Amino acid sequence: MIKQLPITLLLLLTLQITAQEKRKFLYASVHDEVASVPNAHIINLNTKQGTFTNDNGEFRILAKPNDSLQISFVGYEMKTLKVETIHFGIEKHKIELKKIAIELDEVEVKKHNLIGSIAIDTKQTPKDIGLDKAKSALDFSMIDFSEKVILEIDEVDRSKPPSMIRTTDPTASFAGAGTGFSSGLDKYAQQKKRTRKTIKFKESFPKMLLSEFGKHFFFEELKIPKDKYLHFLEYCNPLGIEKLYKDGNVLKLIEILRKESVSYLKTIHEKE
Repeated sequence: MIKQLPITLLLLLTLQITAQEKRKFLYASVHDEVASVPNAHIINLNTKQGTFTNDNGEFRILAKPNDSLQISFVGYEMKTLKVETIHFGIEKHKIELKKIAIELDEVEVKKHNLIGSIAIDTKQTPKDIGLDKAKSALDFSMIDFSEKVILEIDEVDRSKPPSMIRTTDPTASFAGAGTGFSSGLDKYAQQKKRTRKTIKFKESFPKMLLSEFGKHFFFEELKIPKDKYLHFLEYCNPLGIEKLYKDGNVLKLIEILRKESVSYLKTIHEKE
């Protein structure tokens, strides 16, 4: 009996360590000083799993104490949260992001000396400076898209925990080699490509919109404060302004921006 006692203690210690490392869902929400922040990106730096907030700024992600969560969204300072035991309480934890002050470059408008000849006039017409700057701002060289970080489906909408095989299995990149499973790998590559394309559009959309409609339209005609520009677009986003822009439905897009600017200005003034 004495010889078996150390083995029993070792088994109990092993079970205790395993239980401590088991991850469970952490529920939280992301917001700024005015409202919730939808489509914010959350990644567990320890497991490399990621998700997005829903329309109410809510999300859930597998974590355990001492994990680190990175929360980011365009126009806001990136935040890193160290997970603690209190984050798994009954009440949903709130995470606040701070806005980044943006300064818009001035664009000089010059008269065009056009003579009616396409061959000559195209050489004299200046390039769209705002559009060129928007394209140059899309630098993704620091992101390694080979890592399986972003999940295609928001974890808040799942009815069961996500599959851990795709994101943690070190042999997942070799799936289909010499077998009949190559179609699954191709499907995942297509999903990753679509996700990357969606992120690039969301990053460039505010600058593309400003380049096309101009600063006068947003800051003088609609009277949107410059530091609220990105937040105003997120306020209008549930009405499908990104899709309208993609489809070239400019008149409908302008109509929504004009109408929503009235209620938006009233909302932020009430907050103040």
